Amino acid sequence: MEYEKLVSSKYVEEFVIGEELHHGCVQITPYRNKEYIKKFKKSFLYGLNSEYQNNLGYNDPENSSKKQKFNIEYPGLVSQGYIFNVGFGLSVHDISYNAIANLSYKNLTYGEPVYEGDILFGKSKVIGIEVKKDGASNGSVQVKTTITNQNDEMVLEYVRQVLLRTSPGTKINIKSELEAQPDTIDINKVKLPRVFTNLSNQSLGENGKKFEDLKVGELYRGTFEKSISLVDFSWLQISTLNDASVHHTPSSNFIGYGGAIKSTVEGSISEHIPHAYFIGMNSGSHDAPTYPGDIVQNMFASDDADDEKISGSFKIIEKLDHESREDFGIIKIELIGEKTITEASMKAYEKSGFKGIGNIKDGKIRVLTMEMLLAVPKGVAFQ
Repeated sequence: MEYEKLVSSKYVEEFVIGEELHHGCVQITPYRNKEYIKKFKKSFLYGLNSEYQNNLGYNDPENSSKKQKFNIEYPGLVSQGYIFNVGFGLSVHDISYNAIANLSYKNLTYGEPVYEGDILFGKSKVIGIEVKKDGASNGSVQVKTTITNQNDEMVLEYVRQVLLRTSPGTKINIKSELEAQPDTIDINKVKLPRVFTNLSNQSLGENGKKFEDLKVGELYRGTFEKSISLVDFSWLQISTLNDASVHHTPSSNFIGYGGAIKSTVEGSISEHIPHAYFIGMNSGSHDAPTYPGDIVQNMFASDDADDEKISGSFKIIEKLDHESREDFGIIKIELIGEKTITEASMKAYEKSGFKGIGNIKDGKIRVLTMEMLLAVPKGVAFQ
């Protein structure tokens, strides 16, 4: 068999609007879920603490069968951040193995809760293709990806647009047929969290806030900054079956997988809203490349202690009440990821030919922007 036939991902001119691609499946083991939380310092309590999980009624209905089949004693709630990465990773080989960049996310919603031991399946429908000039050697594909569990229940759904190469030597002409997406998800149609009740004030820790404490227009900065090592980038890709070649190519300085950036930023802000339940994402983008910190130091003989250091913050855009619930409110936030620019960072950008250097301000550059909706418990939910 010829080598190229072993790679299932297609080039941009090979996609057809309306076609559906099935991506296979992966089981979420307890180790994968807990290791994800540990690596990216998530302080969101659901998925981290079984006491809170059980208190809110998140008990796996397949507890007994998982004990028998997989020897999983008490299946924990899977981190929503990890679910996102699993959904993305499953689709990579069929959609974006030949990607240049992931351009955007739209209209992302979470469905049924996921428990350790669940098996997640992925499929994507091609809903748009865009080529911006005649004779182009790349174009973008718009897909709607749906992730379901072993009971065929939707657990995650989103639209993404990805920039892809044409096959070697192929040029294509202008084409634009993208499916319009809503500016914001409908909070009256999303899957809501279980009722927040009997929460402990101590669980908020030093920085945690209730819905009433959060102020529109305020910027909340993350409680830590960190670079991501090649090992942690690779672990997240391997555990979610993400084999995108760009993240393992020395000529690209090993551009870091964007899901790990998102995870790090979410981890850095989690102490502010430890009880937050992610409802969905209106839109999102990766604004500049990030590299494994240890690789940058090695490649460019850096003396900096922590190259490619990521910091996170979020700004409250809007606060909303839900007509059917009094125990929580919904915050619309702009999630922001930035990285510190060092001498080695500049050398990495120069080597890769990055053209956005002009976006560096005060020694930092924006690497992530996402508009998200989160449910945050109100004071009545606490003891």
